[in-house]
Amino acid sequence: MIFIENNNLDPALNHAIELFVLDHYEEDVFMLWRNKPCILIGRYQNINAEVNLEFTEKNALDVVRRLSGGGAIYCDTENMQYTFITKQTSISNSFAKFASPVVKALKSLNLNAEFTGRNDILINGLKVSGNAQFHQNGKIVHHGTLLFKANTYNLSHALKVRDIKFKDKAVKSVASRIGFISDFVSMNVEEFKSYIEDFIKKEYGISKTTKLKDEDLKEIVKIKNEIFGKHEWNYGNGSLKKNGKAEKYPCGLVEISIEIEENKIKEITIEGDFFSELGVSSLCKALEGVECSLEAITKTIDNLDLEKYIKGMEKKAFIGDIMKLIEANSNGKKRIC
Repeated sequence: MIFIENNNLDPALNHAIELFVLDHYEEDVFMLWRNKPCILIGRYQNINAEVNLEFTEKNALDVVRRLSGGGAIYCDTENMQYTFITKQTSISNSFAKFASPVVKALKSLNLNAEFTGRNDILINGLKVSGNAQFHQNGKIVHHGTLLFKANTYNLSHALKVRDIKFKDKAVKSVASRIGFISDFVSMNVEEFKSYIEDFIKKEYGISKTTKLKDEDLKEIVKIKNEIFGKHEWNYGNGSLKKNGKAEKYPCGLVEISIEIEENKIKEITIEGDFFSELGVSSLCKALEGVECSLEAITKTIDNLDLEKYIKGMEKKAFIGDIMKLIEANSNGKKRIC
């Protein structure tokens, strides 16, 4: 494994760097990086439901959509992100695997850190890190945040609070769930970043540090302009119908809407903060044109590996949600479900 030094603060460029490294480096890679004030939104999320766009525009906060699933997060220069890019892992809980050295680093500072749930690192029960992944070309990109400190006003106002996300939770707001690492250590963010870098390097025996070349940066800027800097990419997912069904599962929030024509699924939209290995486009395409019957939909889903489309989603629950929408439609309550 090698360490790639990255001091850029542009969130769109930083995500382009990840994609470039994924495609051009044979070695496993570890990176630490920071962003100027921004919102990073999960690939499958509905931006209008998750982000206060009036606030982000007024306060000049960039909004960048990741290639990974998961939820929307606030970033600024007082916190940081880490990335591992490796060959595809066969470990069932790869989230815990990649979060493990970060948890060890926090514990080495005498912090009560633990990895819990599907993607969180907590200190004393407060969330200080969320993690996400995407898969491409036989490799996995695992990245997470380390919430050292942050502008709490921006954090509280830029992200929308959705009651369904706090289903079965004792706390009912983003701010009350999170913690700042700076409250537990006597360091500034630069010192903390250096500590994490040194610890992970020792943990993995990393002896090689490199920087991106000027010619690499030219291609990275091109990737940024073609993907992460495009309005269509970052703001495109706002299509969930008001009459859609949203449900919180252990795998995350899954929101479905369907349009029915002549007793067949004409169009289906699947959004949320879940994780996915293959994305949901081909899942939606497989369901389009399917007869609106339990038998036909079950047969279609049984022929797919649903786990690769929505990680952790149970087939029975997924089929049940679709059937509830179809039933509502057939009762004449909705034309678009």
